[in-house]
Amino acid sequence: MGNADDRIKRLSVLLEAERAGVFAGRFLVEESSEDAERQLMEQILDGEKESCRLIGRSIVREAGATSGNVGEFYLKVMAVDDPADRLNLLIKGQEWVVRKLDEALSDWSEPQVLEDLGRIRRVHVENIEACRRFLAGKAK
Repeated sequence: MGNADDRIKRLSVLLEAERAGVFAGRFLVEESSEDAERQLMEQILDGEKESCRLIGRSIVREAGATSGNVGEFYLKVMAVDDPADRLNLLIKGQEWVVRKLDEALSDWSEPQVLEDLGRIRRVHVENIEACRRFLAGKAK
């Protein structure tokens, strides 16, 4: 297990990424051209907001402070014009978070933090699957 400073740093990176996800999610909701797409983007946005709340709570539990920084992922999403390419990029971002959560989960023993990080992971996996289903439906 890493020390508290390492755990807080790891959570801070995740929090910055989730904040970027909120910005990207808002952009994608606004850019959605159909109801099904808008509903998917709203689902993702809700997950990103909840992730920010849960990660922030976990940082506080570790006696850390949140930075307020936002990752740059949302700029990458906004720079992509094609909706399918944007969604594929979003999937990659969600997969990155899942990998980072898998790494982070091994660092904790505190039950509430483990529960919160596990919930965030489940939401991201569900959103990845939903995005893939949406893209598969578009390809038909």
